[in-house]
Amino acid sequence: MKNPFAVPTTACVAVLGLSATPAAAITEFSAAGADPAAIQATVDAFRAALGDLNAPAPVELTDGRRQINWDAAPAAVSSPNPFPGDFFNFTAAPRARGIEFSTPGTGFALSGDVDDGTAIRFADINPTYEAEFQAFSEERIFTPRGSNVTRVDFFSAADQTTPATTDGLGVVFADVDLPDTTTIDYYGLGGNLLLSQTVQAADEGLSFAGAAFDTAALAYAIITTGNFDIGPTDGAFGYDVVVMDDFIFGEPISIPEPSTAALLSLGALAMLRRRP
Repeated sequence: MKNPFAVPTTACVAVLGLSATPAAAITEFSAAGADPAAIQATVDAFRAALGDLNAPAPVELTDGRRQINWDAAPAAVSSPNPFPGDFFNFTAAPRARGIEFSTPGTGFALSGDVDDGTAIRFADINPTYEAEFQAFSEERIFTPRGSNVTRVDFFSAADQTTPATTDGLGVVFADVDLPDTTTIDYYGLGGNLLLSQTVQAADEGLSFAGAAFDTAALAYAIITTGNFDIGPTDGAFGYDVVVMDDFIFGEPISIPEPSTAALLSLGALAMLRRRP
């Protein structure tokens, strides 16, 4: 059954029967291992596929990538405090990244930092987590609360109300125990599924999954982390609790206004009609 949370909310483009998202060539990236070194080469290859790292400034560029490693976030938005899903869809540097998170659960949590005097790697929620989870980039990690589902939407970094598409998304996962529970579903405009990717397992290790598109075809993604949400009583047999670290994504590109899209489509149709 299709995840009901995947129903598109940011944009829907369907004009004159034309496809909302043109077919795009996709390159998948996947790795798993015991520590950051085990996935580093694949993460680097994915970064290279998207292009140079852009500064976290409120401007929209035409190429390159943005990323989040969570580690500069303040204690005010770290556990035990909730993390706002729109924290990186903001109007000023260094939070201007053009990405926003939502969940059918109760919200999000960002683990504490040892310098804050709080328990690291969500040990404040469950003491076993400090040993089970590790960070790819020290030392904060990220998770939804009350659900194991996260939706990722993109916006222009120059205008945080303008929906955008991008040419790739990659995520680092911690402690994927089971082989088929953690996935990324990539969607284009109109909600068409572009790719469903299963994340490799690495018990108490790290995994990386990502997809690069040859055009800015990705409108949003649905991430399913394990089969149970983070909490104090998750130790039953068969439970797989998974959290996330770095997010790497292509520069968000503004979606054209519907009127512009309609004009382009009408022009393309007229050209087709003029052909002999």
